[in-house]
Amino acid sequence: MATTVITPSGPSAMEAGLILDEDGQRFVVLTFKEPGGEPTLVTFTVPIFQHYVEHLVRTAASADDEANWGIPA
Repeated sequence: MATTVITPSGPSAMEAGLILDEDGQRFVVLTFKEPGGEPTLVTFTVPIFQHYVEHLVRTAASADDEANWGIPA
């Protein structure tokens, strides 16, 4: 599978929602909208999404630390 790079920009470039499949399983869906392109949907089971959010919080905190942006020696 080819790598896809998505760079959301603007207030409505990324949306999150909840869906149920035909068996009643719960999913969180992220929709990324590129200008002039088709939306890209990414679905997660709830536990995987919760883990992903925890990872995002840690990454966001790390992004505030200038030392994390250096090039390794």
